Amino acid sequence: MKPMHRIVESHLDSFVAEYALEADERTLQFEKFANFAVLSGKFASAIELDEVTTGGDDDGTDGIAVIINEEHIVSADDAETLFAHERRNNDVEVVFVQAKTSESFDLGDFLKFKESVLRFFTQDPYCARSHLQQDARAAFDVAIKNVPKIRYGKPSVAAVYVTTGTYGAPEALETARKDMISQLGALGLFQNIDVRFIGRDELVNAWVATYSGVEASLVMNSSASLPEIAGIDESYLVVAKAKDYVENLLVSDDGSIRGQLFEENVRHYLGSENPVNAQIAETILNPDGRTRFPVLNNGITLVSPDVRVQGTTLHISNFQIVNGCQTSHVLYENRSALTDDLMVTLKVVETTDEDVFSELVRATNSQSKIEESQFVSLSPIAKRIEAYFNTYEGLDGRLYFERRDRQYVGKGVAAIRVISLHNAAKCVCAMFLRRPDLSFKYPKRMYEDFGNRIFSEENREIIYYASALALYRFHLLTSNKVIPQNMRRFKWHILPVAAAIIAGKDAPSIHSKKMDAYAQKIIDKFGHHGPEGTAVFTQAVDIISAMGEITNDRLKRQAVLDEMLAKVG
Repeated sequence: MKPMHRIVESHLDSFVAEYALEADERTLQFEKFANFAVLSGKFASAIELDEVTTGGDDDGTDGIAVIINEEHIVSADDAETLFAHERRNNDVEVVFVQAKTSESFDLGDFLKFKESVLRFFTQDPYCARSHLQQDARAAFDVAIKNVPKIRYGKPSVAAVYVTTGTYGAPEALETARKDMISQLGALGLFQNIDVRFIGRDELVNAWVATYSGVEASLVMNSSASLPEIAGIDESYLVVAKAKDYVENLLVSDDGSIRGQLFEENVRHYLGSENPVNAQIAETILNPDGRTRFPVLNNGITLVSPDVRVQGTTLHISNFQIVNGCQTSHVLYENRSALTDDLMVTLKVVETTDEDVFSELVRATNSQSKIEESQFVSLSPIAKRIEAYFNTYEGLDGRLYFERRDRQYVGKGVAAIRVISLHNAAKCVCAMFLRRPDLSFKYPKRMYEDFGNRIFSEENREIIYYASALALYRFHLLTSNKVIPQNMRRFKWHILPVAAAIIAGKDAPSIHSKKMDAYAQKIIDKFGHHGPEGTAVFTQAVDIISAMGEITNDRLKRQAVLDEMLAKVG
């Protein structure tokens, strides 16, 4: 294999270390790297690499994701759960990635990629070998059945071809790219089609953006410093041109809106057809009314750990828009109509206090009805879980509970040691509620059916650490091939089997004090690198292997866990 460009190789090595992927073949490492870089900006939460990377089963596509409202939908059932709600303006996008370690953009490889994408939408029955592609197609089919509930009545599609070279737009490849857009357009399925070639510079920039904070500057028309407030370092009321706000703060280098700015805003964009948003747009487009925009609109709240004002310029980094998601998106959608006389009001807050940050999120998002489940990260139980994780500071196997998205970005913490709130929920659901089928392919239904139990204020904090620690050890053992890598597919089922092997089949209630002793046995077994923990997983793998071929359909059924547990001695 020809040596990789040194810059790309260095970033790839960093990614591999972050996610403990040293045992993967180099081409697979690069595929995961490309998938992560391309998809991170499209997801509201952390990416599960195994759930977007097709691996050796691909037919010309190395990565795939069906994304609805910035959430990765992993099954038809999860899509059905989402569309069962009354909302009629869901954003749906299917993203395909093909990644090559070579510096050339090969026409033959691109045509293979194109045919793979077209087969995904046209072949019936769909015959891809990859379980991920099969599940993605099933989820897409559900979306098509529910197009009245999709914004603009159609989903979007993106196909991204990645190499380590520099794309010079040669005629043959540009012709092939335009042909692909034309063929996808002829299907009549999409409202937006994006087919792109990405070279090393774009790839590196996308990767760096996943761990670097956003830095921006904004010229202020006027500003006022607010009086000293407990827990807040600085705060300002700012009036600025809406055009400058969009161009300098909202838009990324590729012209798209920076989705990561809204990770802490509990409302997803409700669409231009939403009555309130339609009224905002009407004000923007009205020559007589646009000057009244700052007094008619409630404004936008930004929170940042680093705010500096120099003269009439505001400098802000690593900020989140905790209120004003709707206004920001409407301004973005109407950016071509923004004039110099259209102003927007901003409330800019500098704080590094997590509790103050949480209070701001809750307060600024309480004006209209929001499901309480959307405030889980702000709840007392989430704060107690975070505090419990922190009691293991300095110990082998120390994990970090990510109560807030990107909480540990840039802090020198390996990504494999960071447990997102979402993954913590799946770990508890699988190991202690004994529903690995929900963690496996039904995370949306998991929250609907068990969300209140998973994050009940009565739960013992230890259950989150014990189950997350088991998953962490399992990831390490499969990454270095001590446990066969094809066993990753069964990880959610292995968690309750491992718990049964270590502490017994009959687990106490997750509210009970007896759970402390039960879960502590799991922590004692997996709290350090050693043969005892490996032996537990080896036994669990043997149990699963003895059951013969287990299809995805079988894994999606609750009964398969009972069969596994019956084999625990």
